[in-house]
Amino acid sequence: MTSVLIIEDELPNIIRLEKMLSLLDSDITITAKLQTVQDSIKWLKEHQQPDVIFMDIMLTDGLSFEIFNHVTITSPVIFVTAYDEYALKAFEVNGVDYLLKPLEADKLAKSLRKAKSIIGTGSDASILQLIKNMQAKQQIYRTRFLIAYRDRHILIMTEDIAYFTSENKATFLTTFTSQRFVVDQTLEVLEKELDPEVFFRVSRQVIVSLKSIHQIHQTFNGQLKIELSPALDESVVLSREKSNQLKKWLGQSGL
Repeated sequence: MTSVLIIEDELPNIIRLEKMLSLLDSDITITAKLQTVQDSIKWLKEHQQPDVIFMDIMLTDGLSFEIFNHVTITSPVIFVTAYDEYALKAFEVNGVDYLLKPLEADKLAKSLRKAKSIIGTGSDASILQLIKNMQAKQQIYRTRFLIAYRDRHILIMTEDIAYFTSENKATFLTTFTSQRFVVDQTLEVLEKELDPEVFFRVSRQVIVSLKSIHQIHQTFNGQLKIELSPALDESVVLSREKSNQLKKWLGQSGL
């Protein structure tokens, strides 16, 4: 029997992968299906590692790479991703493979054979090195947030977010339609997860989207004051250093 762990946050993809695996190999047993980074860390710490792990890169609560910072994984990992194959060439060596969504049966079979061939060979060092190689080639930034709101969950895409603010040790996101929600991450964490071509931290309390900047005013002492849309209750005045950084950021090509 081959034990398989699936780490994937989209239920249709879980169902499709599980069905395809059962058709490819009747000896496969799915040990667990996990949807978040935190649940995966907890499960891997409390259970024996499976023979093979299928792992999506972008999960609801962050990038699956974070799992490797908390758990030493000795199982071969097959990454399942929607990202361009040219950014993932590093995964074609040392027994670690990747699959692009939507999954194709022949490529899945090939990846599964490759993973089985290195079961028990202690490939965790190779996995960690490959992850570092990939992250050096192309940083993958957060594209969505799953927000717990009353008795339901709301999915918010980052393209719909105007800015993030920190108030009384809590972090909030505000959408372009003026909806406001609490998020779990601090601004320090968000600054690393968000695309720096789209979001800029203007102060210790605020990270703004480029599209949210409505007007920019020059103060008498060389500092910038920005007006946001939707408007914040208080004016956002940047330090002289941040003002220079913002002007440089706004003048970059591609923005």
